[in-house]
Amino acid sequence: PPEVTVYPERTPLLQQHNLLLCSVTDFYPGDISVRWFRNGQEERSGVMSTGLLRNGDWTFQTTVMLEMIPELGDVYSCLVEHPSLPRPVSVAW
Repeated sequence: PPEVTVYPERTPLLQQHNLLLCSVTDFYPGDISVRWFRNGQEERSGVMSTGLLRNGDWTFQTTVMLEMIPELGDVYSCLVEHPSLPRPVSVAW
């Protein structure tokens, strides 16, 4: 099943523009859904993706990025759905 990691592009500072990255690795097949949420609401603007990248061993990886400005108390989460997972995986930041 996919491994999911969430991390900021650079050290996060309140009210400073940043990118959050949701890295999803080692999954097969390539059919995957990766979505960003802020405080439980799906974020659709400012979302970019590397697309599916092949690892050369039949597995895939992808990174989906979210442009964001951290505010005190905000909770960001990356939600991953994949056929190999019994239920969606959510990783909070």
